[in-house]
Amino acid sequence: MVRSSKPGKQRKALANASKQSKRRTLRARLATSDPRFAGIRSVTVRVGDTVEVQRGDFGHPSKGKRLGDSRGRAGVKAKVVGIDSSNGKIMIEGITSSKSDDKEEGLPIHVSNVVVTTLEESDPLRMKKIMEKS
Repeated sequence: MVRSSKPGKQRKALANASKQSKRRTLRARLATSDPRFAGIRSVTVRVGDTVEVQRGDFGHPSKGKRLGDSRGRAGVKAKVVGIDSSNGKIMIEGITSSKSDDKEEGLPIHVSNVVVTTLEESDPLRMKKIMEKS
């Protein structure tokens, strides 16, 4: 990206970035006790990874309400089911909102508000790259 301290230039660079660049910016902190991943601070979030929501409506149980319900599901842990790289948000299973026609719709959560707890290890190339970094 752009190496500038001006916020406007940072926003413009992210808005005009290519799909590949936007996808690479979707990184979250890795918090796992697996010794294989010692030294890895963050990873790119993929579908199938298990994440825990740290901030926002599904991160804390005691701070306010969403859509009239109490927020009793603190620190939701679930798998990633979708990624929207253009907006920098991910969809997590079980986190939904009801629409006016009573259909359930997934709520997008910004990737900076989650922590990856378990990696999806079916891709050998991804695991090889991660192991090289650790």
